[in-house]
Amino acid sequence: VSEAGGLGILGAATWKPDGFREQIRLARQLTGRPFEANIVVSSPLSEMQIEVVIEENLPAVTTSAGGAGRYTSRLKEAGVFVIHVVPTVGFAIQARSAGVDAIVAEGSESGGFTSLEEISTFALVPQVVDAVDCPVLAAGGIGDGRGLAAAMALGAVGVQIGTRFLATIEAEIPDDYKKALLMARDTDTILHGSKKAAAGLMKDELRERVSEAMKAEAPEESENPGDWDTHLKKQPETMAWAAGQVAGLIREIAPVREVIEGMVRQAGHIFESQSRSFGG
Repeated sequence: VSEAGGLGILGAATWKPDGFREQIRLARQLTGRPFEANIVVSSPLSEMQIEVVIEENLPAVTTSAGGAGRYTSRLKEAGVFVIHVVPTVGFAIQARSAGVDAIVAEGSESGGFTSLEEISTFALVPQVVDAVDCPVLAAGGIGDGRGLAAAMALGAVGVQIGTRFLATIEAEIPDDYKKALLMARDTDTILHGSKKAAAGLMKDELRERVSEAMKAEAPEESENPGDWDTHLKKQPETMAWAAGQVAGLIREIAPVREVIEGMVRQAGHIFESQSRSFGG
């Protein structure tokens, strides 16, 4: 993504410090362009991962799934640009008060772990833009130039994209995962919620099993759909493929550069066309 003109994000996920550091250094061997890391604040590994970010002099970090105030001051003192992901206006205000430099307003259309608030990107982004005095990026349901143009029209300065980049040649995920994305329809993503987590997942046999389980009170201890070590050992048809609702828009596996350049080009054409329509 960085090589193609975006700001690539290296997910810290469940990496322990040495492994995370190795991933950062490997990324630097692959690109001389800037990239950042995503840290899940609520992860028990986040404290150590933050130290690695600082020690490795990453220029920026995106924090998510936890309070922005926990690490922001420490990161900013180290000269790291801090971006925080929020699902509501209230969390955006809190994050800005904590001193973050930019905010990602992530709607419920997104994949992976999401908020149970279920506020759509289209409704969330302009409200967050109005509520804070820092740059806002949009996330959730953005997969082509139309989504980029819409996000910019809502006041966002840019977008954060996940699902669309899964369906690229460079994405190191199983081929069955990519095939599932290509076959997806607009209704093929479900929100799996429990007392512990919420995740946007691709529909398959899992949909029926999850839906049945959700009819009863969620157990205190349950299998976490983000546990990829477990799921990658299962049969493809019973796996939980994380993806956002925009999966139904994906029609081909393409190089990352082609995706980004096509998105920017399409958004530019839209703005030019709309400018003429409005007499600009």
